[in-house]
Amino acid sequence: MDDEILQEFLAESWENLSQLDTEIVALEKEPTNADLLASIFRTIHTIKGTCGFLGLTELGSVAHSGENVLGKMRDGELAVTPDAISIVLESVD
Repeated sequence: MDDEILQEFLAESWENLSQLDTEIVALEKEPTNADLLASIFRTIHTIKGTCGFLGLTELGSVAHSGENVLGKMRDGELAVTPDAISIVLESVD
């Protein structure tokens, strides 16, 4: 993998993870905020896709797990509870 591409990925991921931390904390306070949930889902989806493109399969798998939980929340299959949010936070960490 090209070092420049990897550095760009790391910088972008750092920004995305910072945004996720902020938004996940906000979601804990506003568990019915569908726009916030959609934004979190999109950010994790972006990270997952970039990992796939770069061949970072283990990291992509972790992002995919978080995306699955968020998808269930978004689709109403899983309530946005502190326990469910903790699962998402674990995938972000």
